[in-house]
Amino acid sequence: MESSLTHRMMPSSEMIERGRRRLHWNTAFILLLGVGSYCALVFAPMRFWLRVVAAMVLVVAAVATATNVMHVGNHGAFSRNARRSRVAGWSSDLLGASSYLWRFKHNQLHHGNTNVVGFDTDIDQMPLARLAPQQPWKPIQRYQHVYMWVLYGFLTLQWFVMSDFATLVKGQVGGHPLPTKPRARDVALILLGKAIHLTWALVIPMLLHPWWGVLAFYLAISWSVGFLLANIFQLAHCVDIAEFFDPAAPRRGPDFELHQLRATCAERGVQYKVHPSITAAVRSHYRWLRTMGRDPSVG
Repeated sequence: MESSLTHRMMPSSEMIERGRRRLHWNTAFILLLGVGSYCALVFAPMRFWLRVVAAMVLVVAAVATATNVMHVGNHGAFSRNARRSRVAGWSSDLLGASSYLWRFKHNQLHHGNTNVVGFDTDIDQMPLARLAPQQPWKPIQRYQHVYMWVLYGFLTLQWFVMSDFATLVKGQVGGHPLPTKPRARDVALILLGKAIHLTWALVIPMLLHPWWGVLAFYLAISWSVGFLLANIFQLAHCVDIAEFFDPAAPRRGPDFELHQLRATCAERGVQYKVHPSITAAVRSHYRWLRTMGRDPSVG
């Protein structure tokens, strides 16, 4: 059963190559979209409303970069060439977030322990939000179904300004030590990425436009990107039909596939749950935030 289920999970080599070709074309389009909207926003003499349109297109390009190029690259799947995948993954550094630290946080802690409290740091937003029933309740969280929608937008700014530096100083993510101590080269690349992001996103525009206007557009774009990325994750993991697990939950060896899927093999008795639309998923996440925000000690 294990080998058959594993085989069903894996795409064929032809499917992988077709997917990669499509991804590379998508990457070229995303690059064109991002560079074009950035140049229009920063260098072209345009009216305010056209700059707003260019900013909205830049948001789309940044989200597409994160969900396609960066995500696939940091999983090592962008190309058969490991170096090309690593370069694609480094696009997250250009967006302000360290790919080096993200790979440990996402690939190992999240994908290896999906929705496992204490391991999957993506569901650990304490004390501002309670996202799993195993997490302790705080009085402020009774309003999380209202304020978290605003806080989601600060995700990318948090990566750029706070969380990456905190991880480097502490040498751990959510209490989990980094698998290896970052080398001087790794730290240099993290800082270089931050510097490049700061340069293209703030320094160059401030040379051509008032600083307050640049800062306002930067914060608006950053918030929009963070809001969309946070929702993409939350609607896939933190909804009222999802399962959450204690650290002792079986999820290794023969249990790995079932833990990752929980899933698509109806003929094998594995339950499959799906939302019919994005609207339904948003409503489900809202209900989950509200449910988790209630004091569990009160019937």
